[in-house]
Amino acid sequence: MESDRELLALVWNNLFSNALKFTEPGGSVLLSLKSQGENALVQVADTGCGISKEVGSHIFEKFYQGDTSHADQGNGLGLGLVKRVVEIVGGEISVESQVGKGSTFTVKIRRAADGASQKNPA
Repeated sequence: MESDRELLALVWNNLFSNALKFTEPGGSVLLSLKSQGENALVQVADTGCGISKEVGSHIFEKFYQGDTSHADQGNGLGLGLVKRVVEIVGGEISVESQVGKGSTFTVKIRRAADGASQKNPA
């Protein structure tokens, strides 16, 4: 569906921009896409500052900012919105992180059937 594509663009934009924001120059941001049965697994991984377990338990809450040193670059709505969009399209999101080593966000969504992502002719 076109609306799903537009909603998911918000997810990818937020995950990519966060990965870049929290990764120091010279670090890495990696994107992977894997097929798993009827699902697609999209992972955005970085070698950034990482997230503590305490912060990780709250990062999908609206207005929560675990790293206030970047507070001027956002309002804490991003990951809350990401989680809600992923839920709306019937998917799941999770994060694995280690302080000082980086984070990996994994989004699991149902793959579109052939042609399902294309607009219907009017």
